[in-house]
Amino acid sequence: MVEGRPPLAEIPVERTELVTKDMGLIADLLGRLYVEHAALFRCDDPAQVNGEVRSVTVNGLKAGLLRYGSFEYDAVLEPADAPIAVTVTHGFGTVTTAREEHCWARGGAFMVPSDLPSTAFQFDAGFALLRVPWPLTRSLAEERTSIPAADLRFQAIAPVSAELQAIWASTAKFVCAQLVTSGSTEISPLMAHELTRMAATVMLETFPNTALTAPYVPGPGWVPPAAVRRAAAFIEVHAGQPVTLADIAAAAGVTGPALQSAFRRSYGTTPVGYHRQARLERAYTELRDADAAAEVTVAAVARRWGWTSPGQFAAAYQRRFGEPPSRALRP
Repeated sequence: MVEGRPPLAEIPVERTELVTKDMGLIADLLGRLYVEHAALFRCDDPAQVNGEVRSVTVNGLKAGLLRYGSFEYDAVLEPADAPIAVTVTHGFGTVTTAREEHCWARGGAFMVPSDLPSTAFQFDAGFALLRVPWPLTRSLAEERTSIPAADLRFQAIAPVSAELQAIWASTAKFVCAQLVTSGSTEISPLMAHELTRMAATVMLETFPNTALTAPYVPGPGWVPPAAVRRAAAFIEVHAGQPVTLADIAAAAGVTGPALQSAFRRSYGTTPVGYHRQARLERAYTELRDADAAAEVTVAAVARRWGWTSPGQFAAAYQRRFGEPPSRALRP
């Protein structure tokens, strides 16, 4: 195993929280955090208004929990400048563009249109929102389908199916629990990257987009073995940092789709999968070498090396090393 750099120091989590009866403050904050819009409010009893915004920003990922209590909210939205998908936790409403109209209620989900202006109506509503950066989302689409990253477009508001809608809701709940309701003020860069990648991946699977309907793309061509070895060495050295397929391919001097194909032939996995294996190896080493007096925990090591789920970490560790990770910490 190539010795690499240690994991980067934890980075700050930017938290924004607002509880107010002033509906204008809510609209202004959401415009700055998520999508610009002009809002109109109606309520029977202003004393019953209960507005709440809890939002976290970390490395381009935004996760938010919103509550519009006891008032109607009409809005004209500008096209979102990054992909935003919403899970409905309370209330009902509609989102309309020149192309379509989508009615939603509790348990539903929808995309905020990024290619057209839209109008929205909602009453007594609550949401869990995830906003992911375009560069990572486009890179993932190219990684999964080989379509050029710049060609990615989300094409509709509603999810592809009820089953995928439920998976999206579960993902949004998990990411918000990790970032918003946890109260955390710092996070491992690897963990932030993996949460962002998870959100973008499920978003691409859940909402109609050009990557889901991509036509056949010709084979990526031959990659010299030396380029594959350069990519593997880059991954080993950077196991402790968040890297993308584009980063790895640039270090190897080839295109992402070509490297993806060559890596599967050489290592039986993708470059991103190889990076995940390298992180598992580093976590194993850290657990094995831990000082018993330092009170190291499996959960802390898993998070430091970018594993979003302790259960998934334990299962992967068991498959790779034939024992549970807790055994490495026994005296």
